[in-house]
Amino acid sequence: MTVTIHRGLYLAIPNDSSPGLVFLQRFLTALDSLSTDDHKVISNLLHHNAAFTINNDPPIKPDQMLPMLAMRSTKVSKFGHDVHTAWDIAEDDGGRTVMYESTSFTVLKDDPQSAEVRVNEFSIIELSKCDSGELHAIKIRAYMDPAPVSARAQLVIGKMG
Repeated sequence: MTVTIHRGLYLAIPNDSSPGLVFLQRFLTALDSLSTDDHKVISNLLHHNAAFTINNDPPIKPDQMLPMLAMRSTKVSKFGHDVHTAWDIAEDDGGRTVMYESTSFTVLKDDPQSAEVRVNEFSIIELSKCDSGELHAIKIRAYMDPAPVSARAQLVIGKMG
């Protein structure tokens, strides 16, 4: 088993890095974008049976995830992940497990103060090789406390109402 570690922003992951870290860079670039055109890239990175789970919520399938990202784009003016450390673990069967510790940041569109809400996260992406040899995410799990973003949204809505 081989483990490759990257510390720092995901945009700084070199193009010649390990396959899992390169996948992470492509995935987070598309995930963090507020453009629905970029969200289509995500579907190309997911296995058709992929499952995305946040905390202990029921898994979300890819056809449910993209509309949620489109909805986020209507409510948020800025979103992204500051990756602190990422690990790419190569498996004997060609699959990989990518884990990363990050802080997400969110700015709501209607927030008159444009306050940036930061949330610590830990995520695990299980990758499998498809017939073409490309890696696709089969399971994505994110662990975080969404309460700070919800609290800010409630505060902003209360000020508007």
